[in-house]
Amino acid sequence: MTSHVYGARTAGLLPDQCVSSGRVPEARAEHTSIAIASRSVLIVEDHPLVGEAMRDVLARSADDLDPHLCPDAATAIAHLLDSQKTWFRIFLDLDVPGANGLSLAKQICELKLQSRCCVVSGLDRPHLIDEVRRLGFLGYIVKAIPLTDFARALGDVLNGRAAFPPATVMSNEPVIRLTRRQEQLLDLVRRGLSSKEIARALFLSEGTVNNGITAAMKALHVTSRSHALAKAFELGLLRVVSSDFAETRRRQQTPGQETAAKSP
Repeated sequence: MTSHVYGARTAGLLPDQCVSSGRVPEARAEHTSIAIASRSVLIVEDHPLVGEAMRDVLARSADDLDPHLCPDAATAIAHLLDSQKTWFRIFLDLDVPGANGLSLAKQICELKLQSRCCVVSGLDRPHLIDEVRRLGFLGYIVKAIPLTDFARALGDVLNGRAAFPPATVMSNEPVIRLTRRQEQLLDLVRRGLSSKEIARALFLSEGTVNNGITAAMKALHVTSRSHALAKAFELGLLRVVSSDFAETRRRQQTPGQETAAKSP
Protein backbone atom coordinates (compact mmCIF):
# COMPACT_ATOMS: atom_id res chain seq x y z
CA MET A 1 0.00 0.00 0.00
CA THR A 2 2.79 2.35 0.87
CA SER A 3 4.48 1.78 -2.50
CA HIS A 4 1.24 2.76 -4.26
CA VAL A 5 1.12 6.03 -2.33
CA TYR A 6 4.67 6.94 -3.17
CA GLY A 7 4.04 5.84 -6.74
CA ALA A 8 1.13 8.28 -6.98
CA ARG A 9 3.27 11.06 -5.58
CA THR A 10 6.17 10.42 -7.90
CA ALA A 11 3.81 10.20 -10.83
CA GLY A 12 2.44 13.61 -9.97
CA LEU A 13 -1.13 12.35 -9.38
CA LEU A 14 -3.56 14.50 -7.39
CA PRO A 15 -5.52 12.96 -4.48
CA ASP A 16 -8.75 12.56 -6.52
CA GLN A 17 -6.73 10.86 -9.25
CA CYS A 18 -5.41 8.43 -6.67
CA VAL A 19 -8.94 7.53 -5.61
CA SER A 20 -10.17 7.08 -9.20
CA SER A 21 -7.26 4.77 -9.92
CA GLY A 22 -8.02 2.67 -6.86
CA ARG A 23 -5.01 3.85 -4.94
CA VAL A 24 -5.85 5.04 -1.45
CA PRO A 25 -3.18 7.35 0.07
CA GLU A 26 -2.08 6.63 3.61
CA ALA A 27 -1.95 9.38 6.25
CA ARG A 28 1.65 10.04 7.18
CA ALA A 29 2.36 12.43 10.06
CA GLU A 30 5.56 13.76 8.58
CA HIS A 31 3.74 15.01 5.49
CA THR A 32 0.42 16.13 6.96
CA SER A 33 1.34 17.69 10.30
CA ILE A 34 1.92 21.46 10.49
CA ALA A 35 4.21 22.83 13.18
CA ILE A 36 2.49 25.67 15.05
CA ALA A 37 4.90 28.16 16.57
CA SER A 38 3.96 29.08 20.12
CA ARG A 39 3.42 32.70 21.10
CA SER A 40 5.25 33.58 24.30
CA VAL A 41 3.38 35.58 26.95
CA LEU A 42 5.11 37.11 29.98
CA ILE A 43 3.10 37.52 33.19
CA VAL A 44 4.77 39.83 35.72
CA GLU A 45 2.96 39.03 38.97
CA ASP A 46 4.31 38.38 42.47
CA HIS A 47 1.15 36.83 43.94
CA PRO A 48 1.37 33.08 43.18
CA LEU A 49 -2.37 32.41 43.11
CA VAL A 50 -3.11 35.36 40.82
CA GLY A 51 -0.20 34.47 38.55
CA GLU A 52 -1.23 30.82 38.25
CA ALA A 53 -4.86 31.80 37.62
CA MET A 54 -3.82 34.14 34.81
CA ARG A 55 -1.53 31.52 33.32
CA ASP A 56 -4.38 29.00 33.38
CA VAL A 57 -6.83 31.40 31.73
CA LEU A 58 -4.32 32.31 29.01
CA ALA A 59 -3.31 28.71 28.36
CA ARG A 60 -6.98 27.77 27.86
CA SER A 61 -7.76 30.75 25.65
CA ALA A 62 -5.55 29.60 22.76
CA ASP A 63 -3.58 26.43 22.06
CA ASP A 64 -0.50 28.24 20.80
CA LEU A 65 0.06 30.51 23.84
CA ASP A 66 3.09 29.77 26.03
CA PRO A 67 2.70 31.74 29.30
CA HIS A 68 5.74 32.44 31.49
CA LEU A 69 5.45 33.74 35.06
CA CYS A 70 7.99 36.00 36.79
CA PRO A 71 7.63 37.54 40.28
CA ASP A 72 9.67 40.77 40.23
CA ALA A 73 10.93 43.67 38.16
CA ALA A 74 14.53 42.44 37.82
CA THR A 75 13.45 39.05 36.46
CA ALA A 76 10.99 40.71 34.10
CA ILE A 77 13.65 43.00 32.62
CA ALA A 78 16.04 40.06 32.25
CA HIS A 79 13.37 38.17 30.28
CA LEU A 80 12.61 41.19 28.10
CA LEU A 81 16.29 41.75 27.32
CA ASP A 82 16.75 38.13 26.23
CA SER A 83 17.45 38.39 22.50
CA GLN A 84 16.48 34.74 22.02
CA LYS A 85 12.89 35.44 23.06
CA THR A 86 10.14 37.38 21.30
CA TRP A 87 7.23 38.28 23.55
CA PHE A 88 3.81 38.30 21.93
CA ARG A 89 2.13 39.89 24.97
CA ILE A 90 3.23 41.17 28.38
CA PHE A 91 0.84 41.39 31.34
CA LEU A 92 2.27 43.66 34.01
CA ASP A 93 1.34 44.14 37.66
CA LEU A 94 2.66 47.54 38.74
CA ASP A 95 3.18 46.56 42.38
CA VAL A 96 5.87 43.87 42.23
CA PRO A 97 9.19 43.78 44.12
CA GLY A 98 11.66 46.20 42.57
CA ALA A 99 8.96 48.42 41.05
CA ASN A 100 7.17 51.51 42.31
CA GLY A 101 4.14 52.96 40.57
CA LEU A 102 4.92 53.23 36.87
CA SER A 103 8.68 52.68 37.19
CA LEU A 104 8.63 49.25 35.50
CA ALA A 105 6.12 50.48 32.93
CA LYS A 106 8.53 53.29 32.02
CA GLN A 107 11.33 50.74 31.55
CA ILE A 108 9.09 48.77 29.21
CA CYS A 109 8.57 51.99 27.26
CA GLU A 110 12.34 52.41 26.99
CA LEU A 111 12.47 48.93 25.41
CA LYS A 112 9.71 49.98 22.94
CA LEU A 113 7.45 47.13 24.10
CA GLN A 114 4.48 49.09 25.46
CA SER A 115 2.30 48.33 22.43
CA ARG A 116 2.46 44.63 23.41
CA CYS A 117 1.93 45.25 27.11
CA CYS A 118 -1.18 45.46 29.29
CA VAL A 119 -1.15 46.54 32.92
CA VAL A 120 -3.08 44.24 35.25
CA SER A 121 -3.31 45.95 38.63
CA GLY A 122 -5.28 46.22 41.84
CA LEU A 123 -4.80 50.00 41.68
CA ASP A 124 -7.95 51.59 40.28
CA ARG A 125 -6.63 55.14 40.03
CA PRO A 126 -7.76 57.34 37.12
CA HIS A 127 -4.49 59.28 36.84
CA LEU A 128 -2.47 56.04 36.61
CA ILE A 129 -4.83 54.58 34.01
CA ASP A 130 -4.69 57.84 32.06
CA GLU A 131 -0.88 57.87 32.10
CA VAL A 132 -0.68 54.23 30.98
CA ARG A 133 -2.97 55.07 28.07
CA ARG A 134 -0.80 58.10 27.18
CA LEU A 135 2.32 55.94 27.20
CA GLY A 136 0.85 53.76 24.45
CA PHE A 137 0.08 50.58 26.39
CA LEU A 138 -2.42 48.11 25.01
CA GLY A 139 -4.61 48.15 28.10
CA TYR A 140 -5.16 48.53 31.83
CA ILE A 141 -7.19 45.82 33.54
CA VAL A 142 -8.28 46.28 37.15
CA LYS A 143 -8.10 43.00 39.08
CA ALA A 144 -11.30 43.65 41.02
CA ILE A 145 -13.62 43.56 37.99
CA PRO A 146 -15.98 40.56 37.53
CA LEU A 147 -14.34 37.40 36.19
CA THR A 148 -16.30 37.47 32.92
CA ASP A 149 -15.19 41.06 32.27
CA PHE A 150 -11.63 40.14 33.22
CA ALA A 151 -11.57 37.23 30.75
CA ARG A 152 -13.11 39.41 28.03
CA ALA A 153 -10.48 42.09 28.56
CA LEU A 154 -7.69 39.51 28.35
CA GLY A 155 -9.17 38.27 25.09
CA ASP A 156 -9.27 41.80 23.69
CA VAL A 157 -5.60 42.33 24.53
CA LEU A 158 -4.60 39.01 22.97
CA ASN A 159 -6.42 40.05 19.81
CA GLY A 160 -4.66 43.41 19.73
CA ARG A 161 -7.63 45.49 20.88
CA ALA A 162 -7.27 48.16 23.55
CA ALA A 163 -8.74 47.24 26.93
CA PHE A 164 -9.21 50.09 29.40
CA PRO A 165 -11.85 50.61 32.11
CA PRO A 166 -14.95 52.03 30.39
CA ALA A 167 -15.33 54.90 32.86
CA THR A 168 -11.91 56.36 32.05
CA VAL A 169 -11.63 59.02 29.39
CA MET A 170 -8.42 60.62 28.23
CA SER A 171 -8.10 63.89 30.10
CA ASN A 172 -6.87 67.14 28.58
CA GLU A 173 -4.36 67.73 31.36
CA PRO A 174 -0.74 67.90 30.18
CA VAL A 175 1.53 64.95 30.92
CA ILE A 176 3.58 65.50 34.08
CA ARG A 177 7.24 65.99 33.25
CA LEU A 178 10.20 66.83 35.45
CA THR A 179 13.49 68.28 34.30
CA ARG A 180 16.69 66.33 34.92
CA ARG A 181 17.62 68.79 37.64
CA GLN A 182 14.22 68.40 39.36
CA GLU A 183 14.54 64.61 39.27
CA GLN A 184 18.06 64.90 40.70
CA LEU A 185 16.89 67.15 43.53
CA LEU A 186 13.98 64.88 44.46
CA ASP A 187 16.27 61.87 44.30
CA LEU A 188 18.55 63.49 46.88
CA VAL A 189 15.57 64.52 49.01
CA ARG A 190 14.37 60.90 49.12
CA ARG A 191 17.87 59.89 50.30
CA GLY A 192 17.37 62.10 53.33
CA LEU A 193 19.56 65.06 52.40
CA SER A 194 18.60 68.56 53.53
CA SER A 195 18.60 71.54 51.18
CA LYS A 196 21.94 72.65 52.62
CA GLU A 197 23.48 69.19 52.07
CA ILE A 198 22.10 69.05 48.52
CA ALA A 199 23.51 72.50 47.77
CA ARG A 200 26.92 71.42 49.02
CA ALA A 201 26.84 68.18 47.00
CA LEU A 202 25.80 69.87 43.75
CA PHE A 203 27.79 73.09 44.21
CA LEU A 204 24.61 75.18 44.17
CA SER A 205 23.23 77.83 46.47
CA GLU A 206 20.64 76.72 48.99
CA GLY A 207 18.15 79.13 47.43
CA THR A 208 18.60 77.52 44.02
CA VAL A 209 17.97 74.09 45.54
CA ASN A 210 14.79 75.24 47.28
CA ASN A 211 13.53 76.92 44.10
CA GLY A 212 14.16 73.72 42.12
CA ILE A 213 12.31 71.56 44.64
CA THR A 214 9.41 74.03 44.72
CA ALA A 215 9.22 73.90 40.91
CA ALA A 216 9.12 70.09 41.03
CA MET A 217 6.29 70.21 43.61
CA LYS A 218 4.36 72.60 41.37
CA ALA A 219 4.82 70.32 38.35
CA LEU A 220 3.50 67.38 40.40
CA HIS A 221 0.56 69.43 41.74
CA VAL A 222 1.48 68.81 45.39
CA THR A 223 2.28 71.06 48.32
CA SER A 224 4.87 69.13 50.31
CA ARG A 225 8.13 67.32 49.69
CA SER A 226 6.78 64.01 51.01
CA HIS A 227 3.81 64.18 48.65
CA ALA A 228 6.14 65.08 45.81
CA LEU A 229 8.22 61.96 46.46
CA ALA A 230 5.12 59.76 46.72
CA LYS A 231 3.66 61.01 43.44
CA ALA A 232 6.99 60.89 41.62
CA PHE A 233 7.36 57.24 42.66
CA GLU A 234 3.81 56.44 41.62
CA LEU A 235 4.31 57.98 38.19
CA GLY A 236 7.62 56.18 37.71
CA LEU A 237 9.65 59.38 37.71
CA LEU A 238 11.89 58.06 40.47
CA ARG A 239 13.17 54.53 40.82
CA VAL A 240 14.24 52.49 43.81
CA VAL A 241 17.45 50.51 43.46
CA SER A 242 18.85 47.98 45.90
CA SER A 243 21.57 50.36 47.10
CA ASP A 244 18.87 52.77 48.32
CA PHE A 245 17.74 50.28 50.94
CA ALA A 246 21.28 49.83 52.25
CA GLU A 247 21.75 53.61 52.39
CA THR A 248 18.45 54.11 54.22
CA ARG A 249 19.33 51.44 56.74
CA ARG A 250 22.80 52.97 57.29
CA ARG A 251 21.29 56.39 57.96
CA GLN A 252 18.86 54.89 60.46
CA GLN A 253 21.70 53.50 62.56
CA THR A 254 22.86 55.44 65.58
CA PRO A 255 26.45 56.76 65.45
CA GLY A 256 27.53 54.07 67.92
CA GLN A 257 25.96 51.30 65.85
CA GLU A 258 27.51 52.63 62.66
CA THR A 259 30.96 52.70 64.27
CA ALA A 260 30.48 49.19 65.60
CA ALA A 261 29.41 47.96 62.18
CA LYS A 262 32.62 49.32 60.62
CA SER A 263 34.95 47.83 63.23
CA PRO A 264 36.54 44.46 62.34
